[in-house]
Amino acid sequence: MSADLPFFRYHPDPLATGSIRAATETCVCCKRDRGWIYAATFYTARDVDGRFCPWCIEDGSAADRFAVDILPALKGGDS
Repeated sequence: MSADLPFFRYHPDPLATGSIRAATETCVCCKRDRGWIYAATFYTARDVDGRFCPWCIEDGSAADRFAVDILPALKGGDS
């Protein structure tokens, strides 16, 4: 995995599975284009027009701001 990406304890190689891919999209949460985007399924009752960067998933800001449930295998930290 790229040294630039956060580590996901329960999904150590999200690039290989395609859950995270290189992209020029802006993260809907932090509004930054960081070169990587989460490309897999997420669940929320809110309307979300865009995708999340791996850092907003890892630090929980995507979940907090959008009440998002990322597939448990990709959640960062000790969750």
